[in-house]
Amino acid sequence: FCWWSIFGWFLEVVVRTLETGGFENRGFLNGPFCPIYGFGVTIITHILEPIQENFLLLYIASSVICTSFELFVGVLMEKIFNTKWWDYSHEKFNYKGFICLRIALLWGVGSVLVIRIVHPLILKAIQYIPYTAGNIIAGFILLVILIDLGATLADIRNFNRHLKQVDAIGKLLHDKSIALGENISEEVLSLNSKYERLSEQIRNSRIVRAFPTMKPSKYYSTFEKIKKTIS
Repeated sequence: FCWWSIFGWFLEVVVRTLETGGFENRGFLNGPFCPIYGFGVTIITHILEPIQENFLLLYIASSVICTSFELFVGVLMEKIFNTKWWDYSHEKFNYKGFICLRIALLWGVGSVLVIRIVHPLILKAIQYIPYTAGNIIAGFILLVILIDLGATLADIRNFNRHLKQVDAIGKLLHDKSIALGENISEEVLSLNSKYERLSEQIRNSRIVRAFPTMKPSKYYSTFEKIKKTIS
């Protein structure tokens, strides 16, 4: 779980770097961990071990399991955080933007490579780690992930609070501009300053950079307006 969580983060960073030409810290957490990969590989290596010699069945089963897991995680995270963290709506044969055929096929290819080639090598490497030392290392990594999770949840709470404030200030500025016409009061200037400051914090949020296709369920139009200014 620890190895594949770290490898998943590395893979996401490499893909995103190739797309944008610059380093971006990917993943839900702040640190170099993508637990969805850790859980995903742990699940398929245990469930599909009996059929790993049957290439076709392994490919189909791993595609179905990984895609189902991605759908489950996407829906669950949207329910918990009121945000769709990734969106495949631009892809053909997608389901509500959570999953799509192209990624499902890639999951199958990756899973076959992992189960038949890479994971056996990882298991052999793990055997060289002393049992006690291995438990200490794994425990330390899991502790770091839990601390990171707490920090990430705090970041998301701040992000949502700032987005709510920007939305409220934007509406207030609109109402006051109508009421005042061309006159600009100190209150309007103060509100506008706060609007710009909070918008800048949202634009510079690691969450926005890590999930460029994220869609908050609340205040979506305000978020899109802010996002358009991101270079």
